[in-house]
Amino acid sequence: MKKALVLLALALLVLPVYAVLIELSSSSIDQIGGTGLVEVNGPGSVSGVKWILTNNAPYRVNAVKILWTPANVNSEYTVYVTIYDNNDNVKAYGSAGDQRGSGTITTEIELGTNVDPKDICKVEVIIVEE
Repeated sequence: MKKALVLLALALLVLPVYAVLIELSSSSIDQIGGTGLVEVNGPGSVSGVKWILTNNAPYRVNAVKILWTPANVNSEYTVYVTIYDNNDNVKAYGSAGDQRGSGTITTEIELGTNVDPKDICKVEVIIVEE
């Protein structure tokens, strides 16, 4: 068991992870609540962040659509999203694996918790090339 954990740790150390900071204009982000700052890290570019709301009042954000273009069309990616309030407290997060393709990809990520739009201040998107 101990040997397996060491091998797993070594395998994780050799995985390539690329990170870049990409800034989005406010017109690229669906404007609800206090949303303003979006941080994006990863290989490729993000062209938009869109909110998906619950169907009934009180309306809450229950998923996020990330519109992005991968750096390498032959790779597989995992996309992570974290939503923060104005005190940098995590309000919700989620991820979607096995993302691949060319051109602009739309990745829908369900959040583990529904978030009141007024509580959203910052969104962080991390794209990991597997």
